Amino acid sequence: MKHPDLNLLIHFDALMTCRSVSRAADQVSISQPAMSAALGRLRKLFNDPLLVRENTSWQPTPQGLALQQEFQPLLARWRRATGEHEAFEPRRSTRTVSLYATDYMQFTLLPRVLPGLAQDAPHVHLRVMPARLLHGMSMLDTNHVELLAGYFPDPSPNLRARFLYEEPAVCIVREQHPCLGRRWNLDAYLRYGHVDLAAHTGYFSSAIDRLLQSNNRKRTVAATLSSYMVCPYVVAASDLIATMPLSIARASARQNGLVLLDPPLKLPPLSVSLYWHERYQDDSGHAWLRQYIAAKVAQP
Repeated sequence: MKHPDLNLLIHFDALMTCRSVSRAADQVSISQPAMSAALGRLRKLFNDPLLVRENTSWQPTPQGLALQQEFQPLLARWRRATGEHEAFEPRRSTRTVSLYATDYMQFTLLPRVLPGLAQDAPHVHLRVMPARLLHGMSMLDTNHVELLAGYFPDPSPNLRARFLYEEPAVCIVREQHPCLGRRWNLDAYLRYGHVDLAAHTGYFSSAIDRLLQSNNRKRTVAATLSSYMVCPYVVAASDLIATMPLSIARASARQNGLVLLDPPLKLPPLSVSLYWHERYQDDSGHAWLRQYIAAKVAQP
């Protein structure tokens, strides 16, 4: 292949991003057989499989990842030079944007964002994807979602982030919980079983266990839930204790008969940001939505 088609570079990027021949074909608007043929030509060109089947998914080879990293600056410049530069018109746009978020993120963001969005960009469709443990960053990398809301301590270099808000932790117990009849301290906190929350990084849970370990203490975790919204109902029906974001605890306290208590440990607040892949950095519609979400969240 003396003079490789430069379109192969675009096909390569789509294959490495989507890690699926059919999705890569959709991304660059060609047929699946044409994308399969492009993958074959790329494999021959680089003398490497580039993508290999692992269980039910395709994964890039080490050489495939190295080539993707090498080509990304060139592709970013190409997109900036050839992309549309017309101003984004939110009232006329019919764009669909996918957002990856836990039920906690949906609870704190969507009531602030969607009512105004329905007025200001009535035909823009925000499609919320449910969170799966440890899958958030890869969903951005593979272009399964375009935005992610949450906390991630070590995003990859090709991701951008915008801070949204911070939120403290609070402990919740039922109104007749036996711990309320005595002094609330670390001993009382550890005397009962706990409900843990595992979504994304398990931020508060990890901080609790680190602090306890440093003091040679340990808690008993009776259940680990993936849903923040279910947690108050479990606590209301048991003697279990949960440590969770203040906003959900406060909103559910009266309905579920809960008492809010300060954690007997010095827990850092949860810092929530909006994340996106750099391929969308200069996308005017994407930038408008990022700014819109941040502005709505910042409102009192």
